[in-house]
Amino acid sequence: MNEWYGTMDWPIEPDWVCETCGNGSGGLVWGLTHGTCRCDMCHTPYRMRKGETILTRPSNQIKEIYRLPVRLTWASYKLPIDQLSDEQWEEFLDKQKEVT
Repeated sequence: MNEWYGTMDWPIEPDWVCETCGNGSGGLVWGLTHGTCRCDMCHTPYRMRKGETILTRPSNQIKEIYRLPVRLTWASYKLPIDQLSDEQWEEFLDKQKEVT
């Protein structure tokens, strides 16, 4: 069973782009959980709801401390985040520790 399927078609602010890879609003795919989607390029997960409110700007679900390593891995490898090896993650998690 495919957990991610179908283009996300809720209204999104026209200037929104994925925080990880810069993909535009046409590149979100729905997940099995209602109101959850992900970028079809880098697989960054987003929520389209906050409580009962439908969002027009997707909310990044990656913890703040991991967002920089995620952007760095994308810039370096151009691989979806769920396809990175442990070694690739470690390389950029170490860089995050240097920044903080």
